Amino acid sequence: MSVAAEISHGTGVSVSITSVSKVYDGDVQALQSVSLDIPAGQFLSILGPSGCGKSTLLRIIAGLDEPSTGEIRIDGVLQRPGDRRTGTAFVFQDAHLLPWRTVLRNVEVPLELLGTPRQRRRELAMHAIEEVGLADAIRRYPAQLSGGMRMRVSLARALVTRPKLLLLDEPFAALDEFTRQNLDEQLLALWQHTGMTVIFVTHSIAEAVFLSQRAAVFSRRPARLLDDIAIPLPANRTIETRSDPVFVEIARQVQQVMKGQVDE
Repeated sequence: MSVAAEISHGTGVSVSITSVSKVYDGDVQALQSVSLDIPAGQFLSILGPSGCGKSTLLRIIAGLDEPSTGEIRIDGVLQRPGDRRTGTAFVFQDAHLLPWRTVLRNVEVPLELLGTPRQRRRELAMHAIEEVGLADAIRRYPAQLSGGMRMRVSLARALVTRPKLLLLDEPFAALDEFTRQNLDEQLLALWQHTGMTVIFVTHSIAEAVFLSQRAAVFSRRPARLLDDIAIPLPANRTIETRSDPVFVEIARQVQQVMKGQVDE
């Protein structure tokens, strides 16, 4: 069976976040009783002011941090401290590529850690690289890539294990607008193809509305959920979508909620 044939639609997981709070040493509270239910296969964006706790929540979902109170359930299973979040992949704002490895060898890293046989991991890595449109760059090193290409390698590395849950922490924030919009379209197509659940942290209202089915808007720190806005746009979205009256109205709604935080 080919790698492509193995990837099925509807492979996402549900995520239930119940009354999650996080307090760091020195009584610094990052999150305050955040609750969200994300159905399997949904694309959710999280927006809010800088430093409000969005990334903290993502790290807790990934199992990289623990909540002070509250709980996370993935497909109904309570996640406990120390649990390995199988089927979860994380893409950070920095690509974090190994400079001494080629594109192909960077994408193989998660499979090496899983003990995947060499030939099999080569097949899976090649498929992931092709999915992000970098098949002609497999032998290049990170220093030979543009910022947008490095982020695509990072995305391929996350996809190579065929995750059921993909967490992205402002992955395109440092890129120019043209590159960012191209990667948004590519990410949207990958989500539609795989059926994985996606939780995407961004500062860009336009990006959140373009990509998502829902936008969760957080307050300033400690982060509280201010609004949970549905985005009833067609599944197939193009550059023309950004001028659609529905798109413009939803972006206005999100902006009004966020503007209230600025004006306080």
